[in-house]
Amino acid sequence: MKSILKLGTLMVFMLVMGMLFGCSHLMEKSSLLDPNKPITVTVWHYYNGNIKESFDDLVSAFNETVGMEKGIVVEAKSQGDVNQLATAVFDAANGSIGSSPMPDIFASYPDNAYRVSQIIDLVSLETYFSESEINAYRREFLEEGQFLSNGQLFIVPIAKSTENLFVNKDYWDKFASENGFTDEDLSTWEGLYNVSKVYYETTGRGFFGIDASANFMLLVSMQLGTELFDYSGDKVAFNLTPEVAKHIWDYYYTPYVKGYFSKTGRFCSDDAKTGTVLAYTGSTAGAAYFPTEVTFSQQDVHSIEPLVLPYPYFKSGKPYAIQQGAGMCISKSDAAHEYAATLFLKWFTEANQNLKFAVSTGYLPVKNEALEETKLLGALEGTEPTNPAIKASIMTTTKMFERYEFYNNKPFLGSYEIRVLLEKNMYEKTVRDLEQIKERVDNGEDRELVIETLISQEAFGKWYEQILHEANLILKK
Repeated sequence: MKSILKLGTLMVFMLVMGMLFGCSHLMEKSSLLDPNKPITVTVWHYYNGNIKESFDDLVSAFNETVGMEKGIVVEAKSQGDVNQLATAVFDAANGSIGSSPMPDIFASYPDNAYRVSQIIDLVSLETYFSESEINAYRREFLEEGQFLSNGQLFIVPIAKSTENLFVNKDYWDKFASENGFTDEDLSTWEGLYNVSKVYYETTGRGFFGIDASANFMLLVSMQLGTELFDYSGDKVAFNLTPEVAKHIWDYYYTPYVKGYFSKTGRFCSDDAKTGTVLAYTGSTAGAAYFPTEVTFSQQDVHSIEPLVLPYPYFKSGKPYAIQQGAGMCISKSDAAHEYAATLFLKWFTEANQNLKFAVSTGYLPVKNEALEETKLLGALEGTEPTNPAIKASIMTTTKMFERYEFYNNKPFLGSYEIRVLLEKNMYEKTVRDLEQIKERVDNGEDRELVIETLISQEAFGKWYEQILHEANLILKK
């Protein structure tokens, strides 16, 4: 009995001491800030347009409330697009000539975060977030920022996106009705290929475009049951199997070369605006850029409605979609700036702020409570997105959560460079070969014979060996 009492007393003592330690720890951190001597926290991001406006509004709200109370002024600056931001952060970390000082917080995809972490130290979430605070985020979103080298979390999820199939509903409905198609034909890559083939043969134009080549390649692999990277050994290996490579060739390169698919603008939404394509796979975060009208010429402009469908998958595969959206990293500096940066990110990812940011831009909130359908729909009702594609995208993505698995490759040494390779390799080859087709046809060669040469098994074999070689060179550095 005495031993039980002693054990109980010990447990109570430890609990009280833990509470006192927690309180003193919190007070210690709070004492780092002084409302009378506010410190500035710099944030670099890649938001533009309506997304930047939403982010800036929330930064102002923080500065006028929590920031004023604690002594924090957040200054946010867009560095252009994702690639420009990655370059700016990498240059700052290296102290390159002409680069700006390293920001306190920077938006980053895992690949670039890992690359930067090899140069400067980043702050792990475990330093300033309690276990319960970490567990409040959706698990997959957190794991995206977990580095293989040490298992720690270095990226605070801010807002996530996936990819949908965006369709010009007006023109698609008409074409589908005339040719016996339904929306179901757009659910698989095989169906999309067939629809695009018939559309090209009917109109002479491409039906569909792919915005992110790297995402397509990653997802083809996952949908067919393998991962593009093998993490089992001492070093990460490139795991592009012949089967996956042939599917990439047959459902990316071949339809582009044949004219069934098309991409002439920087983003596929640009082609949708001119009627160059009727559909494309693109980020849910880009839903606001889906056109509300199509301009064939200055005199020929038509209003359209969006149809947003789930990301396509192979009939023999599993429904996988990409999980993406840069989170925020905190640069290691001094305790006051690190703590202030953490307070801002905690505030920003609270359900009220995060839902407001997400539903107005096409992103998804990052905490479990905010991802409940009722809260998403409630937040949606409280806003008036300027583009109806945003609402359609959110509704479609909510349904995808029920059926799809979401994927993002783990960051590793060389993963940033591999991502660049995947994004450029097939796309740039397609552009070059389309120019070659035009040149050879202009010189009198038969178009079909030229295309058959380019898509032959021999040509596929050469491309496959070449991309394996380039990927292995990156990973062996």
